[in-house]
Amino acid sequence: MSTDNADDHVVVVTGDPVTVTAEVVARVAEAVGAPSGEVPATLAAALTAPVQRAVMEHPDLRIDLSRTLHTAQSSVHHRPIAVGDVLTATATVTGVRSARGGRMIGFDTVLRDPSGAAVQSLSSALLTAEVEG
Repeated sequence: MSTDNADDHVVVVTGDPVTVTAEVVARVAEAVGAPSGEVPATLAAALTAPVQRAVMEHPDLRIDLSRTLHTAQSSVHHRPIAVGDVLTATATVTGVRSARGGRMIGFDTVLRDPSGAAVQSLSSALLTAEVEG
């Protein structure tokens, strides 16, 4: 996993490529109650979790997860995820602004195939208490 930060609020985290296996699909399908053999649309959440966690733990953002509310989540499915896909997740902070005594932090996470084409895009927003640092 690699992390870049060009200034105080630009944080980009790129994960290692992950191969979608039948075993991973089966575990996620069972966890979310999807039919056997079906690739759940929510599989992207499991595949992107490590880079999203790395963004939330990035020291430049000073996020105290015990004082943070996940306020929004949306996703766009560019194409279905399939067994055998090799996907790489990249999370990018899109904005940090003051809000209600804390900060609103937005970030986008994109799963891409080896050609660079987006497979799924997720947008998240966090409201977090101001942390001294």
